[in-house]
Amino acid sequence: MIMKEYSEIIICADEFMHQNLSPHRALHIQGVAIESRRLAVRYGVDPRKAYLAGYLHDCAKGFTRDENIRYITKYDIDISEEELSIGNALIHSKVGAYFAREYFEVVDEDIFNAIYYHTVGRPGMSDLEKIVYVADFIEPQRDQKSMVPLNVLRELSYMDLNRAVCEVTRCCYYYLKDNNSGFVSPDTKKTYDYYIQYHTEN
Repeated sequence: MIMKEYSEIIICADEFMHQNLSPHRALHIQGVAIESRRLAVRYGVDPRKAYLAGYLHDCAKGFTRDENIRYITKYDIDISEEELSIGNALIHSKVGAYFAREYFEVVDEDIFNAIYYHTVGRPGMSDLEKIVYVADFIEPQRDQKSMVPLNVLRELSYMDLNRAVCEVTRCCYYYLKDNNSGFVSPDTKKTYDYYIQYHTEN
């Protein structure tokens, strides 16, 4: 990805976000993009890729149910009935990855995966995937209560990325168990089990 292509994508994404997302959502994606870039510098990942992945991670967040279904059909995305029943909370990441590839012409596979898995994670994520996954949870606009306090998670994220992934996943897992009628995505459960075991062994 050369700088001109990167700049063009950022400009296109900026226009799209401000036209299609709420001001609150726009602030969130900017926060995730900046946090992703900071974490990338800390862990030796390309900061431009991290910023772009963070900036595009919620590009499908504003889609309606009908729009989501249309894109799911168009891209032949594997979405379970349980995920679909919850609404955009889970499926926006999968739809967003394909949308970013087509609409913004982001062909980098690592960026695609960082967007695709940013809500549920997966076992064995790349460093870029981990960065966006964590940044989405700890960015400065976030102020929600969590099992592990955000100030602790923010500090931990710059000390040990894998442990931060483990703790963020733990927070997400137990939050989902207590909400959404107890439904936890199988992908979230796999991520939780994998990183809890990783943390235990390391």
